Amino acid sequence: METHPWLVARKQVLNNYRLPAEGKAEVESLFAQMEKLASGCANQGVFEQQLAASPLSQEYNNLLTKYAKFFMTNDKTTDEQVQDLQKIAAQSAAQEQVESMVKRELHTAAMQALPDEVREFKFGGLRVVPVIGPIIQWIDNIKWISRLFGRK
Repeated sequence: METHPWLVARKQVLNNYRLPAEGKAEVESLFAQMEKLASGCANQGVFEQQLAASPLSQEYNNLLTKYAKFFMTNDKTTDEQVQDLQKIAAQSAAQEQVESMVKRELHTAAMQALPDEVREFKFGGLRVVPVIGPIIQWIDNIKWISRLFGRK
């Protein structure tokens, strides 16, 4: 059965869906009713008005909503695309976790390989140097006391 010219655009929208068998049956039934309505109309304007006033318009919208997960983009349905994104996210998270663990282990091994003096200097800065450390601590104490009493 050839599609009425006024229904072609609506039917083409559904070509972007990979409908299951029951969905195809619903679509065919709905379009048969729309074809009957279109054949009784003098022009497309009259058809569009009668379609808007009939429950067929809402049924068409309901079909689009009901089968939204079967909408095709890049040869995959919406559900298939969501599943692909979930797989990619899971793989990415696992890869990032492994990378993070490896970096942490390498850092720990590198720190343990350093001599104690270098490691102390890395974490304590100049405070661990024998003469300079006490001077820095003394200056910090003076700053703390001056802040405590409101002096600069």
